[in-house]
Amino acid sequence: MKTRWLAAATLATALASGWLSASPVAGEVTEFRLENGLVERCVKIADFPGAHYSKHDRKREEGYCALDFAQLALCPKLWSTSPGTIIYEVDVDSFGGDYSQFERQHCAEGHHARQAARHKPGTFKISVNARDTSATYAPASWVYYHFSRYFRTNVHVPIAVYRSMDKASHNTRVTRPALAIVADRHGLGMLKAGWRFLDAVETGQETGSGAAAALTDDGRQVFGVLLDGKGDRYDAEFNGTRESGWGSGQNNDFQQTAPFLALRSSQPVAAAARSAIHDARKNPKMAKALPVDTPVEQVIFWMQDVLEITLLDYILGQQDRIGNIDYTWRWYWIEDGKLESDGADGTSVPAELEAFRPVRLKQSAINDNDAAVRLGYADFAAKTHMLEGLRHYNADLYRRLGRLAADLGGKGPAWRWMTESAGLSDREADAIAKRTVAAFSLLQADCQSGALKLDLDPMLALTPQADDISEDLNACGAAQ
Repeated sequence: MKTRWLAAATLATALASGWLSASPVAGEVTEFRLENGLVERCVKIADFPGAHYSKHDRKREEGYCALDFAQLALCPKLWSTSPGTIIYEVDVDSFGGDYSQFERQHCAEGHHARQAARHKPGTFKISVNARDTSATYAPASWVYYHFSRYFRTNVHVPIAVYRSMDKASHNTRVTRPALAIVADRHGLGMLKAGWRFLDAVETGQETGSGAAAALTDDGRQVFGVLLDGKGDRYDAEFNGTRESGWGSGQNNDFQQTAPFLALRSSQPVAAAARSAIHDARKNPKMAKALPVDTPVEQVIFWMQDVLEITLLDYILGQQDRIGNIDYTWRWYWIEDGKLESDGADGTSVPAELEAFRPVRLKQSAINDNDAAVRLGYADFAAKTHMLEGLRHYNADLYRRLGRLAADLGGKGPAWRWMTESAGLSDREADAIAKRTVAAFSLLQADCQSGALKLDLDPMLALTPQADDISEDLNACGAAQ
């Protein structure tokens, strides 16, 4: 049975009682009462101050918090480097009314298990941080979601909610099967280590700080983030060649992509984009991924994407971005003076859009946002100076950053949201505040010196004035 709690007083009681003590998130709660007396919880975290949420955001949040794990098939993630629970809706009658039959018959198929299911509504990920594992921190995913809605990014950032689960059930249905399946598979060192770590947490063998970051309800449940990312992985054209190895090397390679080169060019935006295509293709690996006829409009949209990704990664302390940037195809057009977009399932212009002469472009997506926020992660956007030397910036993004820096620097509503709603510690919130203030200071100094122009607007890439974008010369101040 599930019960939805909407009253703030009820939520406050839940927090005070220790139900969410390991991650004191606040928001709208949905409860799932289990036969053993435990109560699993999904929380749509309270809105970030000044953020804008679409109808799609609200619908997806509702959908996530309607997912009852007892009425779904749960499979372990068997690829990449970090553990996760893949959620499937299935025709349970085809499996004798028993979800565990689907799990036993199909979970070992990995990605292919989806072919036997009706739908994959999401993924549940728990924080995993041990010496031999990949780094994942569940709160980072919902912080990225809410911050992106504040900045109103064009880049897609997945909707994310808090979710807890009976640790014994997760261990039986997901963790132990994962260990058995991956035992004889090669090349999955960190993934295997991650599943071993979760097994130790769920069986009580691991009791350190890593376990505390994964447990709630007095240690009876694990908690994490519920989300779903969509898109195909970019090649070198956006992720960079990655030829210099993990860490600073591949982050420096990322700065040799066409959009990054264009952002550091003093030419007008459209001219900078055209030149950057030519300059990036001087690298043979890049030339294979970036066609010589790449549309200038695409590079200009990518320039905006780079600004949004690097800003979020800088202030949230992202350790593992490069190689994890995806895309989906969308139609973009101007209607009533506004930039509009819609999904592009094919290459033919939909009849209802023909009058607007839309352009089919790739929309970037950052789906893997859980190696951030936690203290101790390497902030490669800061370490490799991604916010420095820029010559073009988006005025609205700049102003929103200025307002956020002022709020966080003074421990205003946005700072309190991080500690009172998002479940972050004071030290984590302080670190984000410090990086946000530093980011704005860097950009403001370049803007006031005249080196940085607030002249990047992707909407103008779809108009004849793309070569003649002007800036607001009074926009370099602090929050306005």
